[in-house]
Amino acid sequence: MHGALATHITALASKLDPASSQYLTALSNFFKPYYSLLPNYNPSSPSCTPTHALATNWQNDEYAGWGSYSNFQISDPEAVGKVELDRDIEVMREGLPERRLWFAGEHTAPVVALGTVTGAWWGGEGVAKRILKAYGLAGDFVQGEEDGSEGIAKVGTLGDEDGKVAVKRGGTGLGFSGS
Repeated sequence: MHGALATHITALASKLDPASSQYLTALSNFFKPYYSLLPNYNPSSPSCTPTHALATNWQNDEYAGWGSYSNFQISDPEAVGKVELDRDIEVMREGLPERRLWFAGEHTAPVVALGTVTGAWWGGEGVAKRILKAYGLAGDFVQGEEDGSEGIAKVGTLGDEDGKVAVKRGGTGLGFSGS
């Protein structure tokens, strides 16, 4: 969601405690006209009644760009002869490794996953692999851990005389920081 609808949802949810019944009621009442159209919806069935809800507050978060989303100029069809969206995304995906600057997120995913949580995950995995490769640690990939999770990198700090890059694997995601 974006624009006026995102503003409305944010205003609706931001004044309430996410753990409160009022929060769930407000969001459920807003979305009921949509989820009630799903096949096999039965208003008297407990399995069709939301029990939890969460609305992000990105629109009011300066670190999330005030609710912004990624957008970049596509290739110039006059100069290239056609729009090359895959190539445009690859440029964003590659980043500037010579300056230790990598981009991760839904905007760096393959076209099939652009703008999705899956795309953000794939983007993070790709950056982790490129960082490890850039620091000569590509052999340290973990394809899966004993607990069955699908980790891709060992937790650790990589360094050189100019700075450090930390690659961390969390329970639900990946984090990258550099200096």
